Amino acid sequence: MKKLILTALLSAATLASFGQGTIDVVNINKNGGFVSPIFQPNPASNTVQQVGQPSTAVYSGALPTGTTVYGGLPVTSGYDLVLMYSVNNTVTSPSQMQVATIVPFRTAANPTASPAGGIINISTLGIPGTTGGTAIAFDIAGFFVDPTVAAALAAGGANPTSVYNAAYADWQSGDALAQMGWGTIVPNIALGGSDTTGALHPEPNTELGWTSFSLIGTTPTPEPSTLVLAGLGAAGLLLFRRKK
Repeated sequence: MKKLILTALLSAATLASFGQGTIDVVNINKNGGFVSPIFQPNPASNTVQQVGQPSTAVYSGALPTGTTVYGGLPVTSGYDLVLMYSVNNTVTSPSQMQVATIVPFRTAANPTASPAGGIINISTLGIPGTTGGTAIAFDIAGFFVDPTVAAALAAGGANPTSVYNAAYADWQSGDALAQMGWGTIVPNIALGGSDTTGALHPEPNTELGWTSFSLIGTTPTPEPSTLVLAGLGAAGLLLFRRKK
């Protein structure tokens, strides 16, 4: 037991001495042919998520140009992005991932973003418990900061996980203002920074493997697991009636 504890402590010390693995998260790189903004819910059907590169009819600067006609506008003031990650590359749901950071979306146009909205740029973010070269899976989420969640954001010392959990619970409760959405999970992204041998790894290209998406409004559709349980319950009730 003492050897195990000592090994764990030494491993932790090694990770600390070489710092954390790092990642850049950006959904705009015109030189790289990648501009994938995130959109507000579609007013015509706010419980259905839209996914795919936008057409020029709704966002002229998308790269590559797609065919998805988003009903909502690009997210701007009042919206935050969530970066989620897992060192287990086989995860299939954001619920299996950890929250790395929460940052507001860009609210103004600039030479590299036109029009304003739906754009994020996070540089050299450290991922806890990793070193350079560590492979992770990551996902992008977004949410609207309604009054219920604003208190968690404003509270001193509120950590990203508690803020995300507050936003998710608010969305699940059917708050009329709540909006959330998740992108596609991207696996096997090797982090930048120094590894345990001192070798340097470049910042990963997070522009690969995901695309634009919209947030989902109130009255969210049940998760698949919920539908399965409901079906089993109905089947059990029918069986009970037949026996009677």
